[in-house]
Order: sequence, then structure tokens, then C-alpha cells
Amino acid sequence: IPLYRKNFDKFKSDSVWLNRAASRMDSKECSDDPLFVELVEALHDLNPSANSAYYLGLLKEKKGNDSEALAYYNQAVDLQTDNYEKGKILYRIASGFKKKGSYGQARTYYQKALAASPSMGKAHLAIAQMYASSANSCGDDNFSKRAVYWLAADEARKAGRVDANLSKDAANTAANYMSKAPSRSEIFSGGRQGETINIGCWIGRSVKVPNL
Repeated sequence: IPLYRKNFDKFKSDSVWLNRAASRMDSKECSDDPLFVELVEALHDLNPSANSAYYLGLLKEKKGNDSEALAYYNQAVDLQTDNYEKGKILYRIASGFKKKGSYGQARTYYQKALAASPSMGKAHLAIAQMYASSANSCGDDNFSKRAVYWLAADEARKAGRVDANLSKDAANTAANYMSKAPSRSEIFSGGRQGETINIGCWIGRSVKVPNL
């Protein structure tokens, strides 16, 4: 690190030297050192790529600089030409928002990930989980709150349809959500079959009560 620090100003416009130094530091597990960030930033300025932008996003996120991380992640998406890799970056962005409880923004990025990589069933499961965890806060009464679980179950089923490897997990998740939704007797006694329920807050979706 002292050697690279000493020579940094001299070689900061030399992409070969920067790449070699960054790779060496990474292989020696020195990526937590501030110099490593400077090396990658300089390399990115000289020759921006999806990989360098993504890596900078990871580094900024690791440091807790979420807004800078997001800017680099979005840049990585723009520079990435492979749709599968683009979907992976978008999924990571979405997961970051989900972790912070920003469910509306998380869903937007999960949907972007699915647009790039339609077989990414785990994105559907993540959306389903957000719906389910918001049931109590996004309904007007007990029935409409639990109706959110129909929406969550439907989203979970989509995961199984686009990714066969998730079919069992998706089916189990959907069944779990259906068990929390209003029962047939509740639908019948309330005369709610076929009714469309509008779900508010960040969800902003409607769900149709099943016909008996």
C-alpha cells in the first residue's frame, strides 16, 4: 500500500498500472483501504465499464454511502449489455431498498430486474414478501388487510411459473399466504365474492375476492 500510494499521482492516468494495482490489492484483501477506492475510481474515470461501476457501488454501499452507491449501480445498469447481468444488478439495488423498508422503490427495481431477466423468480418472491409484511398497514379493515395475502400469493405463484427451480418454494409460500387470507365462510357470510378491493399505501393495487 505505501508503494502504490507513493506512485499513485504519477500513474493515476495509466489504466494498465491502475488495473494491476487494484487487482493486486484485491487479491491481497486490501479492498478496505481508502487507496483501493481511489484506484478503482481513477480506473472508472479513465475507462468506465459496467464492472467498474458495479464494484464502486459495492464499495460505496459498504462504506454506508447509499446515494453514491445507487448512482454507481444505475451507471452499471446503463453500461451493462448482458440482460442477465443487468438483472442481477437491478435485483441488488431492489434488495437494498427492501432492506431499508423502501418497498415502493424496491418493487420498481425488482420489476426492472424482471424486465431484463424474466426468469428471475426470486424477484417475484421478494415482492410477495413485501406485500405480505405490509398487510396490516395497507388495508382499511380486517377483511381488506387480509385480502393483501391474495395479492401476495398471486405474486408468489408467478415465481414458480417463471423459474421451475422455485416451483416448490413458490407453491409453499403461496399456500402459506392463502391460509392467512379471508376464508370461504367469511367471503360467503359477508357477501364479498367477486368484489374488487382497492389496496392503498405503497402497494396501490386491487385484488378480486374469489368467487365461491
